Amino acid sequence: MRVDYTVKMQAIMFIALVALTLSPIIADVSAAPNVGMLRVASFECPREVAPGSAFPVSLDVEYAVQGLPNNATIRGAIYPGNINSTSPLWQSDPASVSNGGDQVWNVSLTAPSTEGFLNLTAYALFLENGTWKFFSDPVSGPGVSQATIKIGKSADLTINLGAPNADVTIDGSTLETSASGDASLEVAVGTSPLVSVPPIVEFQNSTRIVFVQWSDGVTQPQRHVLIDGDVTLRASYKTQYLLKVNSGSASEIWYDNGSNATLTAPPSGAGPWPLNLFGVTQSFTGWTGDIQSPMRRLNIKMDSPKTVTAEISVDYRPLAVPIIVGVGTVVAIISLVLIQRKSTNTLPPAEEAVQEVVHEPSSACPNCGLEIEGEWTHCIKCGTKLTDTKETDR
Repeated sequence: MRVDYTVKMQAIMFIALVALTLSPIIADVSAAPNVGMLRVASFECPREVAPGSAFPVSLDVEYAVQGLPNNATIRGAIYPGNINSTSPLWQSDPASVSNGGDQVWNVSLTAPSTEGFLNLTAYALFLENGTWKFFSDPVSGPGVSQATIKIGKSADLTINLGAPNADVTIDGSTLETSASGDASLEVAVGTSPLVSVPPIVEFQNSTRIVFVQWSDGVTQPQRHVLIDGDVTLRASYKTQYLLKVNSGSASEIWYDNGSNATLTAPPSGAGPWPLNLFGVTQSFTGWTGDIQSPMRRLNIKMDSPKTVTAEISVDYRPLAVPIIVGVGTVVAIISLVLIQRKSTNTLPPAEEAVQEVVHEPSSACPNCGLEIEGEWTHCIKCGTKLTDTKETDR
């Protein structure tokens, strides 16, 4: 038992000695700031706001706590100018943090009532011995960031299509792009006008451009744009070329610039209906136009508009006998009709037949010499009976 007591006393004395040796170091660590890093990760402000308007501001502070105790008190603050020139426009409530992470504040500020510029400075502050401090070095900080905001009523919205004479619509107003492909309009700051560009722009040389996306990644040709200063947006388009193919029937297909088009010739064999019923056949002889090739399968690189024609040879020889027979039959029928019509036209009409006029010989009354008519039986002048005279004349 005495041995155990002696060992315990020796252990207690050793611990006390170690504590006395390390006590200055512990005191120094406790006295040193326990915030290893406190910096402004981002300070986001609009580039321009209208006079007297409210505008949003976002302050992101990144921190790391070291040493003991494992916590610290921080806050964010925004000043017009710097921390030594005036009171803050805004400052957060003190926040207790530990270990490491981010603290984000989203606040609303009010712009001055006159046009000009507003210079803002954001701070990431930590509390040490009752005093708010910030790091200015790049290792632990920096705990400060600056931004300049323009105070104005209007700004320029510029839309670039890269194509001249194309229509751009901004809140119902239609503008035409210049020779350089730009269209600009002055709009009110703080608004979000509706901007629309054509999804397809066609040109007269069988070329067109098709909308792909805006320069900020938006993929719809119609969208709202927040005006927080002068804004320039570019609409990206891809170029397409028209391929015209004549192969029995005409077809037109658009292809992206640089893509490949594959054409297959129509099959050889029976001719078009109804000629195929008489044994007419057809055969492919080659491609003509912008591409010359005898190959049935044709690959075309679409780096410009192109027109190609599938040349087809049709064999009409099986129609020779039917055509000869048909033409002969038609000629015979026409000849018979003409002959019949001619004979009909040469016969005189019944009512126009020539009638022979018979002139009976004239006679006279034997008594008085009066010329008598054939139907008289007595002379109307002297009353002489004329029967004998008429018979004598006959």
